[in-house]
Amino acid sequence: MSTDNRKIFDHEVDKLLKEAEEKIPDTELPDLPYLKEAPDVHDWYTFEHEIWDIGEEIRQLTVQNKKKFNEEQIGRIIGICLDKRVKRGRQSFFMLLGKKSYNGYSGALIPLLCDDDVDGHVIYTLYKMQAGQYVEQIKPFAEHKRTWIRNEAKRCIQKFG
Repeated sequence: MSTDNRKIFDHEVDKLLKEAEEKIPDTELPDLPYLKEAPDVHDWYTFEHEIWDIGEEIRQLTVQNKKKFNEEQIGRIIGICLDKRVKRGRQSFFMLLGKKSYNGYSGALIPLLCDDDVDGHVIYTLYKMQAGQYVEQIKPFAEHKRTWIRNEAKRCIQKFG
């Protein structure tokens, strides 16, 4: 990729990260009521959807440009992942880190295995990072009530366990 293309990519990613960061509420908001169609899932705030969509937009940029994030961008992405005020809007940001080359950042995600809003996305990302050193922490999720999380945990355990 030429220097100009890299600058354009970085500019677009930085712009989207700023947009996501600006949508984060000042305080952690309470969960909304449960959805009628999914009685164990809370409704989403508008900002959660908006931030999630921005993460997906960033992912599309990486796919189109076949580029990785620079250190500052990775730090900002991890910052969003760790910020509980973002609630489920963080999910798409975890998936941005799902590459073997980002394995060195896997330890920052482990504390979020106890966060119901993102636990499955953490496991998915650890698998994609090939972070097999966390199999013991993932094992309890092989019995998770949600099928997709249970399957992600089993896939990770099977590959690295």
